Amino acid sequence: MQNGQVYRLRRGWAYRYRTADGKRPQRGGFGTKGEARAALNEALQQLSRGDSLPAEPPTLAALASEYLEQHVAEDITIETLRYRLQHAVEAFGTTRVDKLRPADIGTWRKRLPPGSAHYIHRALRQTLRYGVRCRYLNENPASLIPNPAPRQSEMRTFSWEELHLVAAELRPLYRGIPTFAAGTGLRPEEWIALERRDIDREQRVVSVQRVYASGKLKEYPKTHRSRRRVPLRSRVLAAVDAQPARLDTPLLFPGARGGHLDLHNFRERHWKPALRSAGLEYRRPYDLRHTYATFSIAAGISLFALSRRMGTSLEMIDRTYGHLAPDADEYELGLLEAFDARVSRADGHSLDTAD
Repeated sequence: MQNGQVYRLRRGWAYRYRTADGKRPQRGGFGTKGEARAALNEALQQLSRGDSLPAEPPTLAALASEYLEQHVAEDITIETLRYRLQHAVEAFGTTRVDKLRPADIGTWRKRLPPGSAHYIHRALRQTLRYGVRCRYLNENPASLIPNPAPRQSEMRTFSWEELHLVAAELRPLYRGIPTFAAGTGLRPEEWIALERRDIDREQRVVSVQRVYASGKLKEYPKTHRSRRRVPLRSRVLAAVDAQPARLDTPLLFPGARGGHLDLHNFRERHWKPALRSAGLEYRRPYDLRHTYATFSIAAGISLFALSRRMGTSLEMIDRTYGHLAPDADEYELGLLEAFDARVSRADGHSLDTAD
């Protein structure tokens, strides 16, 4: 007899089981746990008798669960994907994936928060693309709905003046976070995991080696692009030096009791009130990373160098921030002219080519 499982969805119940050939049939849309259990027992009895069951695509909730279980990625990436998929699961969780209509998905997308609609819809596309590969459905209905990338105005950044205003409203324990995060581009889960030993004042760099997310501390693999060194400008070092001395913890930005900072609690209890007190519109702690990218490009740092400092791919940097880069022809010409001038001075030659 095959074993199965009944589990709860946001709306209703579903079941799943594993067959001898490794497949995982799933079915949702049941109003009660008892209905799902009865349907599961009936399906298992048919299997035990050798009867064939009609193939039935899973509900979106079941497909999302299956996709997240087999998807190979960092834990923080899985959790982010799970969070973004929850929007679609709440709307269509009990609907079989082959019954999803593009028109309904389009209407749903229009109601999503403008700043995150692109990423939420992309998560749904990604999951349904997996469903197509598994032959649960013939076409990805979400791919038929336009999914424009967010405009720069929706990727909100800070000025240094605004960062000073926010810092002034935070408790001394957290006052260095805005300057440090905007000055290094670290992800929140990275600066939360930092220890004081990761700061090299002589070399003026911070070593990014680990991440703290979902209550777990994890080391980056040595070959992972997220393991990196980021230069520390003077204002960032000053913010580090101004942190209250703590002998009870090695962490650079600890919680009140010395343990790892809970990002959710920090955001609700400290970050949001500080923004309100400073008279600023809401921006996420993650937008400090966008601020770093904006500052860096304005300073003339190349997208390639920026991708290394931010621990991500050049493709992602170009897609997200490429429009901020200086005009390619004019900018590159200026760099080449400056290089030629330096070489000529070093060689004692004049740039004047006239006879």
